[in-house]
Amino acid sequence: MILPSNRLLVLGGLWFCGSIPTTIVPSLFPVWLIGGAALLLLVTLDAIGLYRQPLPVIEREVAGSLPQTIWRNVTLYVTSQVSVRQKIQLKDSPPEKCEYDDRTIHLTLAPLLVSQVVYRIKPLMRGDLWFGRVHLRLFSPLQLWQRQALVGSTQKVSVFPNFAPITQMALQTTITQAGMGFHKFRKRGQGMEFEQLREYRSGDAMRQIDWKATTRLRKMISREYQDERNQRIIMMLDCGRRMGASEGELMHFDHALNAVLLLSYVGLRYGDSVGLITLGGPERYLPPVRSVNAINRVLHEVYDLQPTLSSSDFEVAAQSLITRERKRSLVVLFTNLRDEDEQSLLAAVKLLSKRHLVLVASLRETELDNAASMPINNQQDAALRAAAASYQSKRQAVLTRLRSAGVLCLDVQPQQLAVESVNRYLAIKAAGQL
Repeated sequence: MILPSNRLLVLGGLWFCGSIPTTIVPSLFPVWLIGGAALLLLVTLDAIGLYRQPLPVIEREVAGSLPQTIWRNVTLYVTSQVSVRQKIQLKDSPPEKCEYDDRTIHLTLAPLLVSQVVYRIKPLMRGDLWFGRVHLRLFSPLQLWQRQALVGSTQKVSVFPNFAPITQMALQTTITQAGMGFHKFRKRGQGMEFEQLREYRSGDAMRQIDWKATTRLRKMISREYQDERNQRIIMMLDCGRRMGASEGELMHFDHALNAVLLLSYVGLRYGDSVGLITLGGPERYLPPVRSVNAINRVLHEVYDLQPTLSSSDFEVAAQSLITRERKRSLVVLFTNLRDEDEQSLLAAVKLLSKRHLVLVASLRETELDNAASMPINNQQDAALRAAAASYQSKRQAVLTRLRSAGVLCLDVQPQQLAVESVNRYLAIKAAGQL
């Protein structure tokens, strides 16, 4: 599409204003006509020159996999196809649900050379996203016309949960890091699986002493145990409508996904098998496996999941899991608990508890915590605080009934969910509950 530029509109306006003197001095009329004909010829030649110019070639360079909520560079390579300088404007079409530098880029292309444009993008939503074609505006040699076109091609990128914290953990020699908030629950000599023999130390229990080795070596020898390995963790991920609540840049569902990935990584590092099942949305099931590729398997299975508008049926999900998994496992249910869930959730955990150890990890809204402790300055503040306190009271009543039924429970703010889930898993292993 070819459009007139502001320069052409100004020239046309000046030519039109030039008709005013001809009404006073009629002899100027032929001069005015000749000027109009010359302007028309100039404009026509300029338009033909623009139309014949080949469009620049634009190629986009961006990583095929991007981390959620992390800024990354996008590079546009613009190659001129003519032997003269070209003045252009361009604007890329990043995917929706992204933050980016929303500005028009002005360039003057050198003849037959490649120019480079870099801007940043921050994806806010996981899944497969698409870049559109680049919007290009090319100016004619005299800048009387401008040509608009879409150039380049569409491009797909996959946005994954931010995996950088787990990658950093992989570079450490131990899983206990002061900055991450994990607690190491294992105590030497108090695990369930035999690890090695060592000399007796003050404080060792009598049951740890290996009397045969003590007799043979003529000194006190103790057995040292480690936490049991090759156990099973199955994560139930709620994809229902309540997981769509926002908490900063992330939804509750995103925080739950981060917890799933971190717990999977830690479980695999401790030699356990990791599996996954979803509820309240598209059903996805990964049987428990223990391999170096298991974390990538989990990541690629869940990265494009989004919370739905459906209500989650915990009892149906529990029945589905029971028919698939008969070996005893730690079942971790990631959800956003409500008091109306009590009947369905109690039925589900009772069914699961017959064969598995169940941990309900529930997200608690930060705003509700803030509302329950806010100062009261007026009647509206009092009503808000009372409503928040009533909601929290009902929620705590459900958690109390779950704990009374023998179910392990976590009730934490979204930012704490990943670390607290790992801490509870380590405590369960140290206590030999599984």
